Amino acid sequence: MIECENYFLTQRYAEESAEVRRGIYLAPREYKVPKERVVTIDILIRPVDAQGDIIDGFPADSFWLALWGNGISQDEQDNDFVAIRTQTKWDEVRREYVTERRFLQDWHDPSKWEESHIAGSVWFSHIEPLALYLIDAKRDIQEEMYNKNSFWNRLVSDLGLTDDKVEEFENRLGELNQEITNSSEVLQHVQTHLNELYQTISCEQDSVFINPIPRHLRNLSKGADINFATRGAQTFPLARHGMGTRSLAVLLTFRAYMTWRKRDVQDGTVHPMLGLEEPEAHLHPQAQRALFEQIKQIPGQRIVSTHSPYIASQADISTFRHFRKSQADTIVTQLDTSLLTAEDLRKIERMVMNTRGDLLYARAVILFEGDTEEQAFPEFAQKYWELPPNALGISLIGVGGYGNYLPFLTLVSKFEIPWYIFSDAEDLAIKRVESALQKIGISDYSQHSNIFFMSTGDNFESYLVKEGYGDVIQTMFDTYNETTDYLRDYMDKKDGQKFKKDVIRDYKSEGGDIRAMIDILSGDKTKYGLPLAQAITNLTDENRRFPGKIRQLFEQISDDIGLQKR
Repeated sequence: MIECENYFLTQRYAEESAEVRRGIYLAPREYKVPKERVVTIDILIRPVDAQGDIIDGFPADSFWLALWGNGISQDEQDNDFVAIRTQTKWDEVRREYVTERRFLQDWHDPSKWEESHIAGSVWFSHIEPLALYLIDAKRDIQEEMYNKNSFWNRLVSDLGLTDDKVEEFENRLGELNQEITNSSEVLQHVQTHLNELYQTISCEQDSVFINPIPRHLRNLSKGADINFATRGAQTFPLARHGMGTRSLAVLLTFRAYMTWRKRDVQDGTVHPMLGLEEPEAHLHPQAQRALFEQIKQIPGQRIVSTHSPYIASQADISTFRHFRKSQADTIVTQLDTSLLTAEDLRKIERMVMNTRGDLLYARAVILFEGDTEEQAFPEFAQKYWELPPNALGISLIGVGGYGNYLPFLTLVSKFEIPWYIFSDAEDLAIKRVESALQKIGISDYSQHSNIFFMSTGDNFESYLVKEGYGDVIQTMFDTYNETTDYLRDYMDKKDGQKFKKDVIRDYKSEGGDIRAMIDILSGDKTKYGLPLAQAITNLTDENRRFPGKIRQLFEQISDDIGLQKR
């Protein structure tokens, strides 16, 4: 949850998972729902203080204490709570599904939820102060203004004017209507013909009057319009603006409605909840980031479903509830931030959420270290599955060095997103990766099929060279640099010069060409990553089109998430 003002809310769902049909679950291989199946939703409510921390009991003068009365129970530590069970079940007499709500005397863990005892019925008055307002992704201010049940019409249906003011304004409207009609030949012409109604219907002659604008204030909202102009542009009604602007206007109207409602009720006697679907719809990334601040200003508790990494990056990660489909099941997970240090959270926000938040929506995540992999892996993946990895729901993420795996692993492991590591196999790299894995509970990586290290001592560049792709690499150098023997020219030019850590280059002794190829690739990672991957995957020999470790990785992913190589 993003915020709780008056209570702490958790939910548990007790039912078989599968496809939803009219609110009742349909299990795999079932063609119709068994009548005895029941949907159960339990809600736990606890009192909190002004800072949102749970307290022992409802204050003696609490509105909620008076509202729920005997519906309030105590746990084993004598702390107050309210538990409400909602059940939807088939009614044989009425031949339809009916919904019932009951207070619970106790709150058990999910495995014993059926052992809870009923304390009494829950009526509408018990839950109305906790009303949940749903704003779906199809929101449009134009439709809101013409829907009599919308937040707009609830807000403007009563303008809050005194009777004297109403009479004064309606007299002016009557005079204005008369003046418009008298000044318009068209309206006078129509009115003259309509006045012939008296010849057919029993009424007085001249009893028809045309009102170009509503004569009564209560009808003004039906013809109201909202005008809006972007900077330096003509003013247009909101209905003529794009869907992004119209969608945003609905949210702001709801915020106006809730702030007005809370102003008119006693403080602490209402806790509105907003269910907001896809707030990012029709908005560009910068507007999505700015929108989050608008959402935060809406009173009450906001429950937001989003596919936008730009919105997710603005929220406190402890409030996330991650929904993931696993065959027939929907898995809901969260991150326990109490186990993380402030530095851990800072790294997650800075290194992951600010730039790589899309991994939250991935079907699988491949983590690697260097720039070469970041250039090459998308090409290898696309050629292997014959579809772009993004189209398969696979995120390819360079973590920026072997010491940076932990923030990414923390998120994907806690949210149970299938993840894979493809790491360098230098001694220090292995140690750093092992350290990160231990912090998420993996002590022996060799027992896990989703962790791949290249051959001992190799990084990505040296692995490809030693894997036997020297001929491909030399041809790629020549093609890319438009020369006939780029490697030999490089060796002649650089031999004997200082390299990294003051190492003297030696390209004359045995294995010099291999060392030179590795040095070239390592020195220009972003330059050669993609053309090297293209050169390898374009080989006619199927056995060489994918380096061994990469092929093993892709085969493992295919087995785990159900992909097929085309």
